Amino acid sequence: MPDALQIDLTQLYTPHAGQALVHASKAKHKVLKAGRRWGKGRCALFEGLNQYIQALRMPAPRSLIPPFHMWIVVPTFPQARQVWAELLSFIPPEFQHSVLQDQWTIYLLGTPDRTWGQLEVKSAHDPDNLQTVGLDYLWVSESQDISNRAFEKLLPTLRSPGRNGQALFEGIPAMYADHWFERVYRLAEQKAEGYEAFHFTSFDNPLLTDEDKREIERDKELMPERAWQRMYMAEFNEDAGYFSNISACIAGDALKTPIPGARYVAGLDLGRKADASVLTVLDAQERQVRYVYAWDAGQSWPAQREGVTRLCRQLAIERLVVDATGMGGDIFTQEMVEASLPVEPFIITHNSREALLTELGVSLERETVHFPPDTNLLRQLRSFQYRKMPGGSIRAEAPEGEHDDYVFSLALGLTACDTPHTLFASVGGNRSASRRYVPTQQEAQTGGLRTGAALRRHEVMLNRMAERHARAGVQE
Repeated sequence: MPDALQIDLTQLYTPHAGQALVHASKAKHKVLKAGRRWGKGRCALFEGLNQYIQALRMPAPRSLIPPFHMWIVVPTFPQARQVWAELLSFIPPEFQHSVLQDQWTIYLLGTPDRTWGQLEVKSAHDPDNLQTVGLDYLWVSESQDISNRAFEKLLPTLRSPGRNGQALFEGIPAMYADHWFERVYRLAEQKAEGYEAFHFTSFDNPLLTDEDKREIERDKELMPERAWQRMYMAEFNEDAGYFSNISACIAGDALKTPIPGARYVAGLDLGRKADASVLTVLDAQERQVRYVYAWDAGQSWPAQREGVTRLCRQLAIERLVVDATGMGGDIFTQEMVEASLPVEPFIITHNSREALLTELGVSLERETVHFPPDTNLLRQLRSFQYRKMPGGSIRAEAPEGEHDDYVFSLALGLTACDTPHTLFASVGGNRSASRRYVPTQQEAQTGGLRTGAALRRHEVMLNRMAERHARAGVQE
């Protein structure tokens, strides 16, 4: 049997200065907040392998099975592919006892008097699958995208008798201060016993070439400054996601009964596969969310249709904007029309999606939409972020493993509301006299919007350019 103690990690990996600091730390729990392309994953992987080799040198009870147990937790399995590839690449084949691809598990050979270690890749998308076991080493990857509930399941794995309970939590800053990764990082910053915090920007990676750095700088032109600072400078900002000023728009509570005289409109995002169907009802004049209803993906279409029909009639909904994209959406919309509901189908294309999200984003920034503190809605709004796609483009979307049904339900409902009175002057003080221009689907699909959302999007772009010019000392 090969002796794992003879693995020479220096032949496989040479840490740069920042990674070396992390490895040198004696803290039991290391919290690493670093920008993209710094090398967080490589650092965490070899920290785990080093922990394995160190554990082999320590006597352990024969009853401890396996002698060394390591988990690598990722937000979703698609995000685990790079981690899995590196595990197979950097662990010498002669020390791999067996590999179970379908179970994302590697069994490691040990020394002649110790059998093997066990490395498992786990997904946090379903926290209930994170069974409470005892771990010697826990690596949490992309911590900012892992839910508080999943972390609550993971923490007890580090408290098992006989196990080392070492952990490395790594990622870029989370989207809100109460996220577990931010709380653990603050605890480590305060030098709590057993914790140490590390912070690095992308530019702290000495292996980046000049072209790599220029590419990172060019991304400033593709995303808001706050999002760029979060992704590459690892700076925490609750407004660093796609949507900003969310907390300022929290107001009121969901109502139990309609307010006499109020006009109600709604947006319906239909669930597909694992998503829920969400109906968001707003006061058309106040632009205030009054009700939010959700139907789980497991509920049948007839049950959802009946629920939507009943609520629309009960609340006297004036306009119901429905995502009618693709198979299912168009059929559901037709059934709503046949039920004599005031349905307005909305086809989501690349251009209409951008316009829809921009409209919601501007409303949040200018506080012309308000909603109660609905947990699901707030989580989805805060997690929605700019993501760099493989081709280099920037796309606004929910992170992998997260949902966007509440976001799009709100955005669809907002298109049916009155013009925000704080933005446009009304005639004779009558707020309802000014009605917002609603683009046609042809305009939305072709990108031909020259009013409404497109003009505001253009205004935002001009404002960002002016801000950059001001910082550079350029006179307009």
